[in-house]
Amino acid sequence: MSLWSRFDSFSPRELTISGTFQGLKTPATAARLHNGMTRGVRGMSLVDLTVSKAVSGTIAGSIDLTPEQLQSLRKGQFYIQISSEKAPDGNLWGWLLR
Repeated sequence: MSLWSRFDSFSPRELTISGTFQGLKTPATAARLHNGMTRGVRGMSLVDLTVSKAVSGTIAGSIDLTPEQLQSLRKGQFYIQISSEKAPDGNLWGWLLR
């Protein structure tokens, strides 16, 4: 499995994400941007992303960030989680790092 994403645009308040994924065993059902407690530790969902309902495809979405969320992003605490039919709690995570 792999996940690739990039920041399409980033202003002090808006984060826009687009990327691709591949290698899932079953089709994706959901993708969400999450804020982990620390880097590498799972956390709460912030926003649903648009995802291809397939074993490989694209993800996209955007969010207006609060000052606290902006700090979390800078600390590397944001990640994208893709869930699939056989793994509804997520089976692919991609941390947004510099």
